[in-house]
Amino acid sequence: MANILVQHGVSNITDQLDLKRRCSQPFANGGFGSIYQGELQDGRLVAIKHIDLRSRGELGPGGKRCKHAAHEMYTWSKCEHRGVLKAHGFALSEEEILLVSPLMQNGSLTNHLMCSNTGDRLRFCIDLVSAVEYLHAQGIVHGDIKADNVLVSDSREVQLVDFGNATLVQYLSLLFTRTSPQFACSIRFTAPEIMDGSNKKNTTQSDVYALGMTILQILTGQLPYAGEPDFPALAKIFRGVPPPRSHLDGILRNQYAEDKLWDLLLRCWTHEPNLRPTMTQVKQVLVEVEQESSP
Repeated sequence: MANILVQHGVSNITDQLDLKRRCSQPFANGGFGSIYQGELQDGRLVAIKHIDLRSRGELGPGGKRCKHAAHEMYTWSKCEHRGVLKAHGFALSEEEILLVSPLMQNGSLTNHLMCSNTGDRLRFCIDLVSAVEYLHAQGIVHGDIKADNVLVSDSREVQLVDFGNATLVQYLSLLFTRTSPQFACSIRFTAPEIMDGSNKKNTTQSDVYALGMTILQILTGQLPYAGEPDFPALAKIFRGVPPPRSHLDGILRNQYAEDKLWDLLLRCWTHEPNLRPTMTQVKQVLVEVEQESSP
């Protein structure tokens, strides 16, 4: 596995990683792995995602966990955009694959929403959409868009992370194709066609659905269907009932811009995937909303 990844441009940084300085407890959990703080030999702080190959008897170079880790690392390594966190590479440690990236000490966007004004939140949304637009142009579907998977840099720029559910639209057969369609699921952000099984894999259209829910979360500071347990929220998703507009009322202080934004979100959430806008169209409307709602 390691040789194939290296042949396709993914850096093996096992010799650069100082595992003795890894924290003993994870600070987060991502798709299919726990994330620890660690250091490179040169002292740079890094986030290390550990994927344990022993889980559920999937040990070995041909196991599901190994294939999934290779898929995630390869897909992530193809990304070159300021709105996508750049991966350092991978490392090998006993019966684990380690995915290594810069440590973003500001944490996730979720933690920054309460101290951000509406202008900042709109800019976060536009920058996030630009990052996903880039992914789609590269033939990459992210598959798990939500504010928890967006980090904030020291310069307060958003950077998308966690490619555990990502899909390459044109997948190289030489690499590690997944052995099953199973994936982690973030209920309130997952498109209904994925939830009900009518579509077995994430698509650019399901990314648009998740992005719409994430925009709502960023602007309101609340999860979609805030105040409702998961099961009632899930029932509304299946029935095509959108989150209440009342959570957005007054956010922009410009009724025309707010109406335009709400219409955009409803189109992102439509049950017919082919009727959802593209990321380019989403970004265009958000830029207009930003201009119309500015003082």
